[in-house]
Amino acid sequence: MNARLDRILREELLRSVAWIGLGLVGWATVVDGLAWLDASVSTVFGLPVLTWAVLTAGTISVRYASGADLQMQTQRYSWTSVATGLALNSLAAAYLVVIEGLGVLPVGVACVAITAVTVGWYWYIGWFAPTKLSVQ
Repeated sequence: MNARLDRILREELLRSVAWIGLGLVGWATVVDGLAWLDASVSTVFGLPVLTWAVLTAGTISVRYASGADLQMQTQRYSWTSVATGLALNSLAAAYLVVIEGLGVLPVGVACVAITAVTVGWYWYIGWFAPTKLSVQ
């Protein structure tokens, strides 16, 4: 195995701990919330492991094939971080409105406030300034 592939495997397997943790919590929540999906060993443990394997293999493959580090070290990737946060914020809002039955207006106001505070904080610490980030 070459040094580049070895480094990619080490980094992505370390990062994949987050995938398995999110998979265990996320799939348990989904299985608990859906009546048509039975809570069995294959759904409670199989789906998170499958999710972990697909995401980890996918990131390893993309990194190896593209040669990119997929790290947020340029200004373009800092905006990607904000977009990812916005997407997760939107998914949380949809869950709160559809599953938990909370009102659309308070959830929407909270999401806009969270996004504004996050972008404001990033702006305040200079995250979007090109001088703070290395260009590769």
